[in-house]
Formats: sequence, structure tokens, C-alpha cells
Amino acid sequence: MNRIDFMKQLESLLQNISPAEREEALQYYNEYFNDAGVENEQAVIEALGNPAKVAENIKRDINGAGYGDGGYQRPQNRAVVQYQQPASGGQQANPPQSKTESLPTWAIILIVIGCIMFSPAILGIAGGAVGTVAGIVLAWFGLIIGFGATAVALFVVLLVLLVTGIMCLWVDPLVGLALLGGGLVCGGVGILFMMLTVAMAGIATPAIFKGLCRLFEGKNKQK
Repeated sequence: MNRIDFMKQLESLLQNISPAEREEALQYYNEYFNDAGVENEQAVIEALGNPAKVAENIKRDINGAGYGDGGYQRPQNRAVVQYQQPASGGQQANPPQSKTESLPTWAIILIVIGCIMFSPAILGIAGGAVGTVAGIVLAWFGLIIGFGATAVALFVVLLVLLVTGIMCLWVDPLVGLALLGGGLVCGGVGILFMMLTVAMAGIATPAIFKGLCRLFEGKNKQK
């Protein structure tokens, strides 16, 4: 409830008294609000109480004083409202600032000392975690490179054995056939390593990175 609502309800509740007495009573409480100021409007309403109570007091005062020439008799003791007086120069005094809770100085000092004392352990754990992750990543990419290099080497051996075996067929057919067979075995193993390289580099690695990205995105959404 604000001042306007309060005065409207009060005026409505005073309809059964004379217009002059009603006007004087309303003027009295309007001056009351004016003296307190807009910033203390709620404090005035809380001190006065609800409009029905104020109207009852006004009617009681009128009935007690009678309807003589004096009209409505203003109450001698009205509610005392505690509000801040305007500061010099017409400016309102600043409201008291709420105090924010903060850690005591000794607690801050202990935290700083603890961080300094345990910093080697913290750095060691962090470095170990980073080193472990880096080692796993390097080992993974090392396997991919190793499988790829092995496949290339086996293909080279395949080519050499095929050429040598063909040349040996005219001299020693058995040796030539053995070389050709060995070359085909190397080629088959080379194809296997090549498939592993493609699977790890082209399928497994992107899938792992996508899974990690989704994991971090899920954690960020939960926060």
C-alpha cells in the first residue's frame, strides 16, 4: 500500500462524517505524509496502521469532542515515525551500507601460508596429470605413425621381393617362387597395418575427440 491508496481508503471510510470534518482530517494526514517525505512513506503507513483503524480513531475523537464550532479536533499525540532527516543542502543522507561478511585477517594469512607450503605438491600433481595426458596422446599418435611406417616398409619389401623373385625364376625356380611367396605375405601384412592406420587416424581419433567435446559440453551445461 502507498500513500495514495491509504488516503483513498481513509476518505472512503470517513463518508459518514461531515464534509468539513472529513476535509480537515484528510488535510491533517496529508500534511503528516508531506512532513515525513516520499522516502519515508512506508514508515508512516506502518506507524499509523491500517486506514480502518485511523478512521475509527478520527470518529472517536469527533464523537468525544462533539460537533461544535471547533469541528474535527486533531489528535494531540500522533504516532512517532522514525525516519532519517534530510542532510544539509536538501540532499538526503545516504542509507547505512550493509556490511558484507569477510574472512578475518588471520584466516587469510593461514590460507596464503598453506598455499605456499603445499605449492610443490600441488604443482607436482598438476604436472603429473598433464604429463600423463600428454604421454597418452603421444603414445596414441606414435602407434598411428608406427603402423603407417610399418605398412609402407612392408609394401617396399613386397616390391623388392616380387622383382627379385621374378628375376630368380629363370635361374632357380624354387628360390624365385619362395621370394614371390614371401613378398605376397609381406604385402598382406602391410595391408593389415595400413587398415589399422586408417582406422586409428580416420575413425578412432575423431570419435575420441568428439566424445571428449560432448563430455565437457555436458559438464558446462550442468554448471
